[in-house]
Amino acid sequence: MQLTSSLRSILGFAKVGFASYLAYPAGVAMVFLSYPVIICMYRAIFGAVYDAGGAGAIAGTLHYTRETWLTYVTVSWILNTAYMTPTGRNLGANVREGQVAMDLLKPLNLQAIYFGQSVGRTAFRLLFASLPLLVAFVLFAHLKAPTPALMLPFAVSVVLGYLINFQLDYMIGLTAFFLEYNNGVRMGVRMVMNLAGGMVIPLDYLPAHITAVFRHLPTQYMFFQPMQVFLGRRTLSQSWLEVATSLCWVLGMLALAQFIQWRGMRQLSISGG
Repeated sequence: MQLTSSLRSILGFAKVGFASYLAYPAGVAMVFLSYPVIICMYRAIFGAVYDAGGAGAIAGTLHYTRETWLTYVTVSWILNTAYMTPTGRNLGANVREGQVAMDLLKPLNLQAIYFGQSVGRTAFRLLFASLPLLVAFVLFAHLKAPTPALMLPFAVSVVLGYLINFQLDYMIGLTAFFLEYNNGVRMGVRMVMNLAGGMVIPLDYLPAHITAVFRHLPTQYMFFQPMQVFLGRRTLSQSWLEVATSLCWVLGMLALAQFIQWRGMRQLSISGG
């Protein structure tokens, strides 16, 4: 009964998150219109580098064809349109302004509140950005089609990648309990997350010592590992193994986020008297 009530509450916050984008249609439209420009820019840059032979030789050794390379860049950026929600920014602002106190009075875990809002915003982004972009690039660009047998593990890995992204963003927001002004931390960590997650380029192309570090982080399961499944660079058994590993990271990060939240709430109590 309590679980049902919690899920109903999360759904309610999801509706709020969805509606928050409807409140500013012009601003949201401008943000969404920038994504196809960014994707086309990266496709043009990497396509030119590949054609010039600079990346072609490397791609050949790593078994990345031109089509595979451009598909990776395109689909990873489309995934980013769904992943990116302002959880960390909003939580940090609410802590600085004291609005988080109203959230703490609600009969629901603080993380569940922001997760519900994030789900609503992600649903909006999927409907009005991610899916339209995917359809457009499938129709007008040459994307490598995924293996049908790998579509299920790919879909599950994307959901888990979203959860990892949310957990990291939420923990960034929690730093406001200790730092108060956490915008610098948020921007810096977000840039590292995108690089370590393989959003722009596959981790295979980074220097070996950097890749070795990134392969021990959960960020790789946001973009790089799901894209390896999408491109057929993993067998079915390997894909499900990656999914299981990603799930372990999600559960571990959930526990860590709850611990940081508990310490942060104690810090907020001390700061507020």
